Amino acid sequence: MLAGPGAPAGIVSCFERNDVVTVSFDDAVTRTELIDDLITIETHFVPTAENEPFDDEEAAQLAQVGLADPVLDASRHLERHQVGLE
Repeated sequence: MLAGPGAPAGIVSCFERNDVVTVSFDDAVTRTELIDDLITIETHFVPTAENEPFDDEEAAQLAQVGLADPVLDASRHLERHQVGLE
């Protein structure tokens, strides 16, 4: 999420080595709080590759907590609206 085409506009670089991730970003473009929030989401709410993927309802429940959005539900998953991901 912090590297590649989906990264926030201010990200300059993102490197991972073992358990250390180094992120360089332009704080005039991207707020520090956004980077911090994205790291929290990735480390606490995104499953690692060896885990079973979450079903839609479980992912929605985790997103409700992480995003403090009590009305968020599985119908709001963007992935459901992407071609070829079903």
